[in-house]
Amino acid sequence: MDFKKIENIFLIAFTLLNIYLLVGYINRSETQYASTTSDQVNYIRQMQEAGIDLPDFPEARDEVTYVQANTNILLEENVDTLENQVGSIGPDGTLYTSILADTIELEGDPESGFTDADFTKLNEFINSSAVLFGDQYEFLRFDRTNNVFIYSQSVDGVLVADGTSEISLIYGSNGGIISYQQTYAGPMEERGAAQEIISAQRAVEILFRNREISSNAEVKTPILTYQRTLNLEELSIYGPVWLVPVIESGTEEVLRVDATNESGIILQAPADPTEPTEEEPTDQSDTEETEETESTTEEEPAAE
Repeated sequence: MDFKKIENIFLIAFTLLNIYLLVGYINRSETQYASTTSDQVNYIRQMQEAGIDLPDFPEARDEVTYVQANTNILLEENVDTLENQVGSIGPDGTLYTSILADTIELEGDPESGFTDADFTKLNEFINSSAVLFGDQYEFLRFDRTNNVFIYSQSVDGVLVADGTSEISLIYGSNGGIISYQQTYAGPMEERGAAQEIISAQRAVEILFRNREISSNAEVKTPILTYQRTLNLEELSIYGPVWLVPVIESGTEEVLRVDATNESGIILQAPADPTEPTEEEPTDQSDTEETEETESTTEEEPAAE
C-alpha cells in the first residue's frame, strides 16, 4: 500500500473540513449579527410607522451605583431658619409645605412655554436661603398635568425622581409661583459595585413592546434617575430607573423602566407625598360619655 498517498488524502480531507467549518461559523455569526441589528432597527421603524414622535436618545453612562440615605428629619430640624413664608411640616418631619409671602412672577406660561429668564429666576430661588438644602437640587421637568416645576436632589449627576427628595414649585392662576412643597432624603453614599444599565433607547423599546406607548404619541427625552427600591426604618436604598415622559392626546404620563434589567421591567409610579393635615379636635364630653358607657357595660354581670 502507498501509505504516503493515503496520508496526503487524509491531510487534504481534514484541511477541507476545517475550511468548511470555519466558513459555516463565520456565516452563522454574520447572520446572527444582522438579525440582531435588524430587530433593533425594526422597533424604531415600527414606532415611526405608528406615528410615534421619538426624541434624540441621550448617551448615558454605562454603569450606575446604588446609593443609600439614612432616615432623618433634617427638614423639621432646620425649618425655623426660613423667612418670608408661612409653612408647615408633616407629621413624620419629611414633608414641608410653604406659602410664599411674595409671588415669584414669571414671563411665560404652560401654553406658550417659559423663558430662560423664568428658569434663571427659579434657579436663583432654589439656591437662596428661602429653601433648605437647595444647592443639592436641580431642575427635572415641568409637570404639565399639575402645573408644577419639579426640582430633584442630584446624586453624582443622577436625579432622585420618585418624590422622596424633590421640590415642587406650584404655578398659580395668577401667573407665578405661589407656594412649594419639599421632601429631602438627606445625604447619600454609594453602596455596592456599579451596575450595568440599559440604554435610553432600549427603555423606550421595552415600553413600546409592552404596549405602554400608543400610536401618534410623543416621547420626550428619557432621563436617568434614582428611585427608592428598599425602604427600611433606619435607611433607604435607591437604584437607577429610566424616566420616560410620554404625551398622548394632550395628556402627559411619566413611565418608568428598571435601568438594570435588560429583559425589561416596567415600574409603577411611586405614591405622591401626603400633605400635612391637622387632626380634628375631639369633644371631651363625648369621650367621657363613651368611657362611662364602656365602664358600665363591663360591670354588668353576664346573663346566666
